[in-house]
Amino acid sequence: MEIQGYPAIFIIITLALGIPLAILKPYEAFLLSILLLTAGDAVMFNRTRTTLLGPYLNLGDVCVLVAIMALFIGRYYTKEPLRIPQVVALLLFVLIIAAVQSFYKLGWTYETARAFRWALDVPIAFLVGVNLVTSTKRAKKLIGALVIGAMIAALQHLFFAWSIWSSKSLSMETYNLMRTITFWAGCMPSAFLLTAVVWKLPADPVKKALFLSLGVLFLATIFLNQTRSLWIATVATVPLLLVLFKKKHRLLSMVRLGVIIIAIFFVMGLVCQRVLPGLDVFELATERIERLLERDATTTGTATRERAFVAETDGWLKGTLILGRGLSFFQTIENPKDEKHIAFGHLGYVTYLSQLGLIGLLIYGLYFPLTVVRSGLWLWRFGDLPVLRYVGLLGTASVICLSIMFTMSAQFLSPGYFGPAVLYGSMWSLSRSGRKKLDLQSSFGETM
Repeated sequence: MEIQGYPAIFIIITLALGIPLAILKPYEAFLLSILLLTAGDAVMFNRTRTTLLGPYLNLGDVCVLVAIMALFIGRYYTKEPLRIPQVVALLLFVLIIAAVQSFYKLGWTYETARAFRWALDVPIAFLVGVNLVTSTKRAKKLIGALVIGAMIAALQHLFFAWSIWSSKSLSMETYNLMRTITFWAGCMPSAFLLTAVVWKLPADPVKKALFLSLGVLFLATIFLNQTRSLWIATVATVPLLLVLFKKKHRLLSMVRLGVIIIAIFFVMGLVCQRVLPGLDVFELATERIERLLERDATTTGTATRERAFVAETDGWLKGTLILGRGLSFFQTIENPKDEKHIAFGHLGYVTYLSQLGLIGLLIYGLYFPLTVVRSGLWLWRFGDLPVLRYVGLLGTASVICLSIMFTMSAQFLSPGYFGPAVLYGSMWSLSRSGRKKLDLQSSFGETM
């Protein structure tokens, strides 16, 4: 067996542990898949190949298959019917229509099949979360898998930055060669950091030190990937969380949070200076932000998105306005000016509109995130245990941050969001179970 990408040990671990676990202990197999998908380098997962199955099965696919096996075997053991929320049905509806259009126009090719496969990640993950994360105990384990996965991804990212910086003999003029978003972890580091806006640090000094250390690690990986859209989205989410979760003394909370972030950023800068001698993180941050206002930077950055906006809206107007033109952001289109750099998939809402049409834009851009926020706020207000309230806070922070970032970069049609989507599905399941419990208590009280 020939493996490209991650070493064979990852395939062996997934197959040797994942499949038997799915049969014997489905939930543990599910946690293994979530851990690997959150911790792994998304690009390297996609590049992992076998000579037997070629491009149609990679390490990411194997992890998703293990999660699906865990879903159906777990439901078989419990004898409970499969729950399919309305939001999942709507997501699949627009994706199937888009896939049919893509296959009809472009044929069944590796590119069309891959685009459909990637787009299926979010509805599948949501469905898995709904049907497997059905208790507080399971929710706590899911949070543990996500935080450990995000931590492993962050550590890999720091090691990558260190190895590139040291081996390439980079300077402050060429630091951008370290930039990568492959250690994405579904943007969970930002979500965990954002929960500090509302959630209080534990009183225990050891736990507090652990939480602050994770904060430094997550802030470092967010910063070093040099993605300004994520920086902007993370900052912009803060006031929204303060309003939605009705935090008292909001101004004081923002000042307090700002002081904490500055302190963490300062510590992170010292750590990075130690690990990456010669890299001035303060200069790096200033330079990246200043480039937003420079025309040269706009030519290489914003201009690619401007060309994508023109190309994708033009494609939408030429296709079916209601149902889009199909999953086709992988296409290479040269614009009339012979400028080949078009940032397809960067403008999330434009991508939804172009490929899924008006109905897809409404479902993916509005209905889906609002469904998640609604579940999160219910858990925060009515959850009877801290873990339920934290799940609601974490998922809401995640979907708001991603929704803001998608105006500038990425969308839910690409891989890398399996972990967050599972979290969203668990929020839906736990909030529905909580509502039924409250209804039963109310009915019992009325009969007394």
